[in-house]
Amino acid sequence: MKKSLIIALTLCFAIFSCGEKTENQEGQEMQNEAKQETVSTPTASSTSVSTTDMIDAYLSVKDALVADDQATAAAESQTLVNAIREFDAEADLEDLKAQVLTEAEKLVSGDIASQRESFQALSVGMKEILKVVGTDRTIYQQYCPMYKNNTGGMWLSASEDIKNPLFGSSMLTCGKVEETLAMN
Repeated sequence: MKKSLIIALTLCFAIFSCGEKTENQEGQEMQNEAKQETVSTPTASSTSVSTTDMIDAYLSVKDALVADDQATAAAESQTLVNAIREFDAEADLEDLKAQVLTEAEKLVSGDIASQRESFQALSVGMKEILKVVGTDRTIYQQYCPMYKNNTGGMWLSASEDIKNPLFGSSMLTCGKVEETLAMN
């Protein structure tokens, strides 16, 4: 009987001591949880508020250039300018935002050739912004090697289908998908 009682007490002690955490273990777990909370990755909800209007306006300008429609491209560019101004950029993106805004403002006026040149420069900056803050949809970076005397040019699209805004109807399907910016 005494032997059974000692075994039972030893077993109970072992069970309870295995389930307890030391203060050090609890503190370490709390630190790990805090680290996980501070890691910030773009999410669809956070990016949709900050980039949706910009992406929508950008794609409208692209579609107008695909259709060789200088007037619509200019009108949609003003919407893009406003969306970029409203975009709440982090401090490290302010210079890039200013560069993108400058190119978007150039799209508002000018002939379609100069609009296309500004659009290509704008596309490079837009891609960099979206790579940092994320996107609310899948975006395809497309590239035409023949643009600008075969130096090449890129643009962003919501579709994998090539509709080249840098040449419009003269070379509508010239290009390829080079990169996919996945929805965050």
